[in-house]
Amino acid sequence: MKREILWEDYRLHLLVFIASVIAELIGSVRVPLGRFYFTLAPLIFSMIIMALIYIIPKKPLFSSQSVKNASAMMALTGGMLLAKLGVSSGAAIEEVLNSGLAITLQNLGEGFSFILGLPVAVLLFGMKRESIGMSFGVSREANVALISERYGAESPEFRGVMVNYIVGTIFGVIVVSLLMSILSEFSFIRPHSLALATGIGSASMMVGGLGTLIERFPELQTELEAYAAVSNIVSSVIAVYTAIFIGLPLTEWAYKGLSKVKGAEK
Repeated sequence: MKREILWEDYRLHLLVFIASVIAELIGSVRVPLGRFYFTLAPLIFSMIIMALIYIIPKKPLFSSQSVKNASAMMALTGGMLLAKLGVSSGAAIEEVLNSGLAITLQNLGEGFSFILGLPVAVLLFGMKRESIGMSFGVSREANVALISERYGAESPEFRGVMVNYIVGTIFGVIVVSLLMSILSEFSFIRPHSLALATGIGSASMMVGGLGTLIERFPELQTELEAYAAVSNIVSSVIAVYTAIFIGLPLTEWAYKGLSKVKGAEK
């Protein structure tokens, strides 16, 4: 993509700016669900506003090229967000580094996410190889690139991982935020562990979960930001190797077995 096309898409940048200002004016909204709650961060409102701008008008306000430009800008702004969190939370970096092994080991769980997702997809919904792309990991940028390289952009596995990527982008923030609200009620789970858990390689999900934790533990804001930011960076790197050596091989093996079970049922 040519740099001038990206930076000279003035209509896209103007609409994003307007949506961002409106979202910031709305601010964070706490939505109660009985005893628990989830936090709708300004990021959610800006996403909704931009989606409405794209869907509602009969004549689109921006072209398909602008959609591609927006995807590139997401990667850029995500990096800026992580840099900001890293700088602001530098005071607690020594404590985070002392927990280095925990940050690394927590990512091994991603290699076994198929244990829950794959049987549901294959046995309950009758999905085919799309289920491999949907269940082998968290379906963020690194995993999307891996599936594209391994199976091709026209493969059912790629369709599966893209479905999860889109759904995660839209609803993942709300789910992670609600999950952090529920888990923070258990006294035996330290808030630092929950902050680590928000760093799964997705800047938007991390922000949603971190916002809920900071509202619940405002006195630990600096430490929680540090844990979440470092965890998110480490997760982005380790996720590729976890998927290559654990997630994909085990998901492929489990899919073959479940397909035989499904065939026997038929």
